[in-house]
Amino acid sequence: MRDQNSNIAGDITLRFFLALTCLWLAILVAMPFTKVSLAFGDFHLAIMLNVCIAIVGYLLGRFGLKTLRDFAVLITGLQLIALPMLTANYMSMSFNMPLADEALMRWDAAIGFDWIAFIKFIDARPWLAGALGEAYGSFLPQLAIAPALLLLFGYSRRAHAFMISFGTLTLFAAVIAIWFPAYGTYTVYGVPNGSLQNINSHFGYQFIDHFEAVRSSSSYQVSAGTMSGILTFPSVHAGVAYLLIWATWPLKWFRYPFLVLNIAMAIAAVSHANHYLVDILASIPLAIVTVVFIRWAFAMNKKTQDVPAVSGELSGTEELATPSVAT
Repeated sequence: MRDQNSNIAGDITLRFFLALTCLWLAILVAMPFTKVSLAFGDFHLAIMLNVCIAIVGYLLGRFGLKTLRDFAVLITGLQLIALPMLTANYMSMSFNMPLADEALMRWDAAIGFDWIAFIKFIDARPWLAGALGEAYGSFLPQLAIAPALLLLFGYSRRAHAFMISFGTLTLFAAVIAIWFPAYGTYTVYGVPNGSLQNINSHFGYQFIDHFEAVRSSSSYQVSAGTMSGILTFPSVHAGVAYLLIWATWPLKWFRYPFLVLNIAMAIAAVSHANHYLVDILASIPLAIVTVVFIRWAFAMNKKTQDVPAVSGELSGTEELATPSVAT
């Protein structure tokens, strides 16, 4: 049984690093066809540090410390995924396609959504505006907390799969967004930054300088000081919210808190972050496609064994059942 579990753990790690390599290759192969480059000098120390952590994690795994190895993968994985995926944002916008704001406004109107009325409703309720603001700000903490919890409770395969699903969804969104560059709702509807009473509109304007710079320049270098999420349609924030619901569903005591928090985070992308409602809706099929792909890539099915870590030892199995709402 120990040998079998060790083989499973090795398979998960191998699939993870193969998927991570594919994400990097996708960006590096496509980059010469855009006007975007990556300032590797700004990140080489961080990349080297993460590679060292990954090597240490591998050695810990060889000595039987599988849980520590998995947490080393978590630390390195999230950082090594985030860098190429943020770069993909800029590559997507560098194609200078016509602005899509008018089309996105029409689509919102076609489904009966009134953004101005929605913002007034949220802004008139301080508790609601504050709660949605906190939910929106939970994006980065959740990216670390969710896989950490999965590892602690023994869902190693799902933890690794979630991290790669984050990168995969972001890459898919960047490809789609090539045809939908947009300034977003705050700019188009003419709501000045800081003019609302209770909604913090910082994220509705924070990306504008980056967005305009990559579209107007003949070449653009992504550096440590110029990184921001600049995609509007589809919403990566909302897409990752759906992935977080899917990933944490097996955690009995955490599934509903994550469900509520991430529904709020998806809504907050409209109220606090410049998104049209159709951006949020478009992220639902994108998340579903991502989950289907990731389940295949990580061989996730009801017969798949996982490697729960109990006091540093490998034992038991995990049946990776997925709730109907997240399949």
